[in-house]
Formats: sequence, C-alpha cells, structure tokens
Amino acid sequence: MQTINVLVLGVGGNVSQGIMTALRLSRIPVKIIGACVSEESLGLYFCDKAYISPYADSPDFISWYADLCIKEKIDITFSGVEEIIEVLERNREALKGMKTVFVSSSRECLNIGNDKYLTCRWLKDNALNYPLFASSDNSAEIVNLLEKTKYPLIAKPKRGKGSAGIIRINSEKDLSLVPRDNYVIQECLGDADNEYTVGCYVNKQGDLDAMIVFRRYLKYGTTFKAEIVQDSGITAECARICSAFHPAGPLNIQMRKHEGKAVCFELNVRFSGTTAMRARWGFNDVAAMLNEYILGQPTNLHPYESGIAYRYFNEAYIDQSMMAELSKTGHISDVSSYSNFKEL
Repeated sequence: MQTINVLVLGVGGNVSQGIMTALRLSRIPVKIIGACVSEESLGLYFCDKAYISPYADSPDFISWYADLCIKEKIDITFSGVEEIIEVLERNREALKGMKTVFVSSSRECLNIGNDKYLTCRWLKDNALNYPLFASSDNSAEIVNLLEKTKYPLIAKPKRGKGSAGIIRINSEKDLSLVPRDNYVIQECLGDADNEYTVGCYVNKQGDLDAMIVFRRYLKYGTTFKAEIVQDSGITAECARICSAFHPAGPLNIQMRKHEGKAVCFELNVRFSGTTAMRARWGFNDVAAMLNEYILGQPTNLHPYESGIAYRYFNEAYIDQSMMAELSKTGHISDVSSYSNFKEL
C-alpha cells in the first residue's frame, strides 16, 4: 500500500495530537507532516516532518497552506482546531482545484456547533432534548428561564473551550455579575457522574456509520477518565441529532442525563479530545476517513462494548537544537534524525 501524506494542523493542541495518535494506531502507511504556530508546540516533535505555520486568521494562512500542500504532495488534511477548520471550510471554493482532501461539515453546522447559544436554539428548534437557556444580553429570555427553573444556573462563554470562563450562578447577585455579552445561561443538568461524550461518525453517504459512548469524568476542563457504556436512551438521542444535523465525518456530542433523559449541551463538529482513546477501542474515526476518502474502502469501525481509560501526566525530552532549527528555518525535514528526542 502506498504511503499517504497526511497534514495535521494545530499540533500544539490535544485534539490534533490525538489525531496523530489515531493515525499511528491505524496501521495504514502514513507520513505525518505536522504544523503549528510555535516551535514550543509539542506535537511538532511527534511528526515525521514539522513546519511553523501562520495563525488561522492571518491573511497569509491560505496561501501558505496551499503552497505546503503542493510542496509536500499532501493527500489529506486534518485539524482539531476549530478556527483552522472554519477558515479552510470558508475558503473551500478558493482551494477546490487542489488534490488535497479536506473533510468538514458545512459552515452552517460549524457555526451552530461553535456557539453554545446557537446549539441550544438549534436543539430546541429541531424538537430535540435541550437545556433551558437564555442569552446573557436578552432580559426577556432570562426572565423566562427563571420562570421555568431555579438556581443554581450555569453561565458559559458562547464560543468558549473546555471549562474556561464557566460561572456557577447560585443567586440573583451572581446572575448580575455575568458578562452581558457573549454568554449563554443554562439550567444545571444532572450531575458530574452522569456526563457523557459520544463519538459519532457519519459516512460519505450521509448515514450514521458507528457510535461510541463514554461516561466521562473531568479534570482541568478535559476528560481524565472515560468508561464505555451501553445506553439505549443516549444512542437513540444521538442518532436523532445526527439525522437532523447532517454532519460530515466526525461529530462529538456532549450530554448529561437529566430527569431521566439524555440532554445534549454541546456539539463539537470535529474530532474529539478523546479521539486517541476511541481509536484504541475500535472506533478510529481518523482511519475511517482515510479508508473512505483516500483508499475507497469501508470505514471499518467496530467499537468495543466495554473498557476504561485514564489520562495521566507524562514528559517529553527535546533536543534544543530541534527547537532552534524550527525557530530559524520554520521547518524540520526529518524529525527522527534528532536522536535526543525521547518520550517516556
């Protein structure tokens, strides 16, 4: 089988790093060309070849991306960074002459998924389970929310990531301190022992190909423990969401059990922070995309029915000359040639 040239953008982030792990686990011959904005982006040192990239909002980003794809004969591009995915999708027409494959859901789907207020509105409009909600700048919606539920409430940045900026509201005084712009206020759903992250993969034909459900436990805003569970209520609701949302490829659904129902509170229209965990348990949606879009084969997704995974801290040791080379030239042609790099 011919080696596939894969570009992974934003490798300083944990999602793109998980994509690289899934690529290595796939057993498909790949050459990973990684890129990120700083020589201190650790994922660069796990690639076969590394580049420093412009930021996604830079006017130079698209031309840099196109030139790199041509230079490295890139077959397919992946990224776990929402800003990069948005920019590439927005510029799809300008890039349509390229041979490089980039799979993404529509701009409408990205816009909904990247805004927690729009996510709640979309769930409600499509008769799906949703948390009661209000925009922080809409007094009428806040009054209506308080008429239907009670404290505590949760306030989140509409376009926030992880647990950054989340505020627990226990009283009217707390509510008055929530920023008036760019926050969504929601009812509190269930409890931390009933939070789930669900990986869904929708194939080229638009069908839900496979799904894997984790009960997850959080630390520092990310999953540190994940347990595969079998729950018909969760899978049925996620199937309804996929049917209405029409994503392309991966969709990560975050939900909690609340009053006996599975209630979605966030849609990640991309690969997930648990991509590597899922890949080890038969749900390698990165490999599924290679199979479908590059090799013309079935997705080959066969999720395990049970399993538990834990995250833990580790170290990587990097030869300073590698960083110096990246800082000076903007790329490293062969990462493996630096023998002092070691991961424990």
